[in-house]
Amino acid sequence: MAEFVECASLSIQYDAVGKASVSFTVIKNSNSEVTGYKTFNYGGVDFNGVIMRKEQQYIRGSGKWFQWSMQWQGVGN
Repeated sequence: MAEFVECASLSIQYDAVGKASVSFTVIKNSNSEVTGYKTFNYGGVDFNGVIMRKEQQYIRGSGKWFQWSMQWQGVGN
C-alpha cells in the first residue's frame, strides 16, 4: 500500500499562543482509513496534535487511488 502527503496541498498557520493549524491532502491507493499524523516537525519545532476533520474522495479514472483532505491542530513543544 502506498500513501503520501501531496506537497502542494500543505498549508500551515500559527497563532500567537503556539497553536498550529495544518491542512493537507493524503493520497492513498486504498480506501482504508488514514491513521497517524499525530506529530509533525515544522521549522525545527515538534508539534503534537490530532486530526480534527478528514474527508475521503475517490480520484476518478485512477483505478484504486483516493485522496483524504485533512485538517490537523496541535501545539509546539
